[in-house]
Amino acid sequence: MFQNEKVDIRIKYTRDWTYQALEKILKTKKFEDIKISEIIVKAGISRATFYRNFSNKNDIITYRIKRFFDEFYQEVINFYSISHPSGELPLIEMFFNEVFKERDLIDTVHKSNLDYIMIENIVVLINNHRELFYKIVRPDITLENYIIEIVASSAWTLIKTWIKGGRKETPFELSKIYLATFKSVNIALFGNKDDLNISRWHNA
Repeated sequence: MFQNEKVDIRIKYTRDWTYQALEKILKTKKFEDIKISEIIVKAGISRATFYRNFSNKNDIITYRIKRFFDEFYQEVINFYSISHPSGELPLIEMFFNEVFKERDLIDTVHKSNLDYIMIENIVVLINNHRELFYKIVRPDITLENYIIEIVASSAWTLIKTWIKGGRKETPFELSKIYLATFKSVNIALFGNKDDLNISRWHNA
């Protein structure tokens, strides 16, 4: 659902209102305790309108995450069309900058325990930028899908740890931590210690 979907402005506004309504309710209730009827009342829409746009309350968050990644992907395309950085750090820092700006969304995903939706979309992001990905981790066709899943999961785990720690690190600092983790995966899988210099990332 919501994949490569073209919608008119009214549908977009309805979905945004519904997401905002859910976000407000989450300030006082657990996700699992929220009823669709509460969301409908808060959003000021009819039940029929809700089910024209969503199958369930999980879909509301799925929609907002998809929008986050669609907008971020477009930013990446625009950035790389005018700039040609040689390393992978700019792309990773761009991602954590967006995470920093979308703190409310990240909190909502965290509170809703819908981690898998975020991880799925990070996997898509990595797949869309495989060339940069393979500058960091050496490809092995038999392990490729496992590596990507591990790296995507570690990105979300890092974000959750950042939330729990009070969001003290900047997006650039998060990028360096992530790269060090990323390269550690390479060592664990391939034993290639020459590619990892942790101090380089801490001192950059």
